[in-house]
Amino acid sequence: MEKARTILSVAAVLGTIAMSARAASPLETAVLAAVQDAHFEQVIDFGAGNEKQPVKAALDIPAKTIAHPPNVGVAVIQFDTDGRMVDRAEILLSRDYPDGLIVPLDPNAGDSAVRYRRWDIERSDGGTYSPVDGHQLTAKGWTNDPPLTDADDIAPNRTNAPYQFMAPYPASLFKSMVAFHLMRMIDAGKINLDSEYEYAISGEKPERRAIRDWLDPMITASDNHATSALLKMLHDKSEIEALNRDFRDLGLATLQINGTRASDGRGWSPGQIHMTAFDTARLFWIIDGGPGVFWTGANGQPVTAALLSDSSRSCLKKVLSEQGFNDALTTANLTGATNVRPGIPSRVADRWIDPTNGTVTVAGEHFGLNIRSANTQAEVNFAHKTGMTFNYGSDAGIVTSLPGKPFRHYIIAFLANLGNRYTDEVFATRKTFPAFDEVSPITYTQKIPALGNAIDDAVKKLSASPK
Repeated sequence: MEKARTILSVAAVLGTIAMSARAASPLETAVLAAVQDAHFEQVIDFGAGNEKQPVKAALDIPAKTIAHPPNVGVAVIQFDTDGRMVDRAEILLSRDYPDGLIVPLDPNAGDSAVRYRRWDIERSDGGTYSPVDGHQLTAKGWTNDPPLTDADDIAPNRTNAPYQFMAPYPASLFKSMVAFHLMRMIDAGKINLDSEYEYAISGEKPERRAIRDWLDPMITASDNHATSALLKMLHDKSEIEALNRDFRDLGLATLQINGTRASDGRGWSPGQIHMTAFDTARLFWIIDGGPGVFWTGANGQPVTAALLSDSSRSCLKKVLSEQGFNDALTTANLTGATNVRPGIPSRVADRWIDPTNGTVTVAGEHFGLNIRSANTQAEVNFAHKTGMTFNYGSDAGIVTSLPGKPFRHYIIAFLANLGNRYTDEVFATRKTFPAFDEVSPITYTQKIPALGNAIDDAVKKLSASPK
């Protein structure tokens, strides 16, 4: 164990020396400060288990501070008023980089300095635990016992990278990859939004919908049934490998969907579905569009806005802008709730707001607060996709200022092993899990929206500064 840590530490030092050859950019400095100021090492961990029975809550044991800094990846790409990139930043936080690491991004807009590893929750938790009384059943090391191997790599050809990082499962954020590939299929003439697909699986009544009617709930309400249907369609049409190949060709090799079942489109598993912060941000850059060449793909081809038609781009940005779950980097659905902190000051789409009382309801989930007044004060549109499970939390999208508000235009991506089991100190002695509250979406640490707010404020100030 110590030998492995020593090797990693030496690699980190060498990488730090390389990074010091250039000064951190204003955006890198600001995002690093925001990650450090979030103090994710202080979150409370309800312990291994599951959403129905977290061990510490079930045993009436006060939750403890997380044992190690969580794995957090944050990427931001800043644009000017013409939509051209001004600056970019990627920050990694983990027990290997407890103070945060500014990833040295290469001239081709990539982060090849990082050797990304598959998520392994047993390595993160230190083993497995009894769901009955919480005692440890097995042990597993962070980077050793057993040692990491090449089989743990997400992207190939990075064995000499100075840094390594175990990439958390992206949760429902991965649905943005499915949506993007659907648009690529539409632009290739393979399907269209009005094409009908029948989701027929064993033991369930077949259901037929137009592609647009599967796509919308998959993104706006994070509907798992719709996602399974679309994944099965991709399997039916032999498009899963085409999806992964497309991302590899675009130089986004850490974006992968593996291991899903052809029979029903299900089987979404940590360690099989991958996304990392900077590649996710670059995916949203393609969705956002803009002038010029963004970067060069793996085969030397220029990556530009032409990868999507105007109609496909408009469709994607519309459904992302109508995201219902505004409760990760933004807390717009929960403005004014107890124990909720402000996030990115984004607007909630009207479709989710009850006109009689101003409350938000998404997929049967009632947020319970009148947000009409707060919604009029919103400063930005956030076209995004969230993901939140018991162990993982993510959010990524495109931020643009609303008319009359201070200018900023940027893309942000956040991925972490900070799901519902991790929360804030105010809940540490509770006997019931915070996810069961009447205002149920308060299920994760409010350090996440606080980070979003800090980054938004920083980009707003940087955008107002003379260049």
